[in-house]
Amino acid sequence: MASDAPAAMSRRELEEKIVARAWKDDDFRRKFLADPKRQFELHLGTKLPDHLQITAHEESDNTLHFVIPHKPAQNLDELSDEELEKVAGGLTPTVPLVSMIVASLAASAGGSALGVVIGQGKGGWNG
Repeated sequence: MASDAPAAMSRRELEEKIVARAWKDDDFRRKFLADPKRQFELHLGTKLPDHLQITAHEESDNTLHFVIPHKPAQNLDELSDEELEKVAGGLTPTVPLVSMIVASLAASAGGSALGVVIGQGKGGWNG
């Protein structure tokens, strides 16, 4: 049975799509840098929580932005070797933005919104 739900994607895949579109489409890049939260709302087809803040930065030849992810609630001493390997190897990044959006949408919708949030939504990120 085929599903009409958008395919889920990881944070890395979502970031890659946003970057690729920003490199191809100067208008999108300007809009995303000016108001990333609004661009997420447009592409996801839903309103994000008022308390959620999203910041976008553009690197140049003379700048480098480094993000320290949100510290996981679970004590790192309690992670298994496999979980530590995934975190260290970048295979399972901490996703505070996606997690917050999922939790907020799931709470308001009474169910899981993961496919909608990480999926391509109405407009998608491909342009």
